Amino acid sequence: MFTPQRGRAAVRRLVGIGLVAGLALGSGLAATPAAVGADGATDTRAHGEGRMGPSSARTVSATPSSGPDFEMPFPCGQTWTGSTRSSHSPSSYTIDFNTPSDLGKPALATAPGVVTLTRSLTTSYGRYVIVDHGGGFTSLYAHLNSIAATVGQVVDQGDLIGYVGTSGGSTGPHLHFEEKRDGGYFAPWFTRTRFAFGSTSASKSCGDRPLAGDFDGDGVDEPAVWRPSATSGRFYLRTQPMTQSLVWGKPGDTPLAGDFNGDGITQVGTKQLARSTWQLRGGSGATATVTVGGIHDVPLAGDWDGNGLAELGWYRWSDRSFTLRAADHSTRSVVWGLTGEEPVVGDWNGNRASDVGAFRSSTATWRLRVPSGTSYTTRTVTFGSPGDRAVVGDWNGDGTDDLGTWRPSTATFYLRVPEAGGFVTRAVQYGTPRG
Repeated sequence: MFTPQRGRAAVRRLVGIGLVAGLALGSGLAATPAAVGADGATDTRAHGEGRMGPSSARTVSATPSSGPDFEMPFPCGQTWTGSTRSSHSPSSYTIDFNTPSDLGKPALATAPGVVTLTRSLTTSYGRYVIVDHGGGFTSLYAHLNSIAATVGQVVDQGDLIGYVGTSGGSTGPHLHFEEKRDGGYFAPWFTRTRFAFGSTSASKSCGDRPLAGDFDGDGVDEPAVWRPSATSGRFYLRTQPMTQSLVWGKPGDTPLAGDFNGDGITQVGTKQLARSTWQLRGGSGATATVTVGGIHDVPLAGDWDGNGLAELGWYRWSDRSFTLRAADHSTRSVVWGLTGEEPVVGDWNGNRASDVGAFRSSTATWRLRVPSGTSYTTRTVTFGSPGDRAVVGDWNGDGTDDLGTWRPSTATFYLRVPEAGGFVTRAVQYGTPRG
């Protein structure tokens, strides 16, 4: 998950959004060559029966109402069939997912968490990923064609984990999926309902994603959300006196926002799932298509040089680096972040230029890189609650960005607003709660 940053009003004549479409192709991450195997949509032999040991793993009890908000590990609206069998290894509670032409389709995080393991084997699970969701709960994604996630990466529900394949002890494409608590298997659930093995269901991984911006040009940032559906995405922008609704993007995309043309009003955009293609929406509704960065990088937007115009940037989990792209298309790199932290950007000192930072959701701790002369200082702030998502914006229009969080369970923004030499917290309920 990223935190988009709006740009400031232009201080001189600047290039508009329509001219950013001519960017050169950025560095991408090469996918692992596809494993060969028959389509296993109707063939249980494709699920590698018996190849991961006996089905004798420990089981535990778990209650859908008190555990994570697990959703199917696929984009909103995609239909998959999930099956098991008594001999399913390592537990009959694990699920084999199939859909027609499933080889290479994206596999997404079932709930927010941190990637704790990625591994590539020639037998057993093959290429697989484990995500820790807190409270002892984990999920596993196996037989992947290729892995997109990195150990230490923070994932939100619906973030890309890898691509469905047939690696390891598998004879045909499918996603082997597991939910566990404290190392034991339990009857899995999605959308707080126990999963019916053998059923065909549409993914309800359609939760809101928070962002912020000055969408009405009054100098103050306001909360917003982006919500995917089965066929598209929609921005809900909180402006005064009403909400703006804009259809933009597709399921699995990542939203962002920034003042890309320097008119003092924040525009929106998305980075497409598993591609290095960005689609930015101009104030008039025109589309600028940009190809830049890597296919698995986190998209960002910020005014890196303080000229009043938001530019693109991206964060790469593998080396924890921010790449900040200037108006002349040159780039500079800033390494920042630790295992379990997600990237954020904002103008932390009111110098009109955006800088970088990191947020650790498990402890609600922020580490901000604040420019100081020719160097920088690190500011550490605790704000929010464990499980919150990070949001950054200028909540009072003073020219300095402030911290904020969005709580998925209640769809509530908590904004840290400067006041009388200190700070107050303003709560704004906006969006639809998850789970």
